[in-house]
Amino acid sequence: MAINYTFSVGNVTKKLQYEGFSDVIISASFGVNAQTDEAEPAQFSYSCGGYKEFSIAEIDPDNFVSFENVTYETVVGWLLASEGVETLNEFSYVKSSVDNIRARIAELQVQVNTSVSGNSSFNGSVTSEQPTPEPEPTPEPTPEL
Repeated sequence: MAINYTFSVGNVTKKLQYEGFSDVIISASFGVNAQTDEAEPAQFSYSCGGYKEFSIAEIDPDNFVSFENVTYETVVGWLLASEGVETLNEFSYVKSSVDNIRARIAELQVQVNTSVSGNSSFNGSVTSEQPTPEPEPTPEPTPEL
């Protein structure tokens, strides 16, 4: 059984004016969704979401991106930069979400996957050759404030 994980960016919040800049993005919501690709032994779907505030204390005029020009890739880049990582697979929220999803699957006694593959937008598959022992319960990820 394979599980397809998808990372998505939801809403962004903007400040209308900040020190001479307009439409400054100050936060973003995001989520991880997991869906099995098979109905047997049981189809599984799970989603979890998070929230991140961005520091705007020292905006670089040469790299400023206003709300009207922001893209999915821009927000993902900011999220990764906030933790000093380069891929979504390294992003702490994605890692904790995958662990949480694995725990939920184990609770349902469905085969738990052991490796993640995907690209920069984290659309990928997870596969396993053998079940993993049931993990200790993982607390739900909490948004950073």
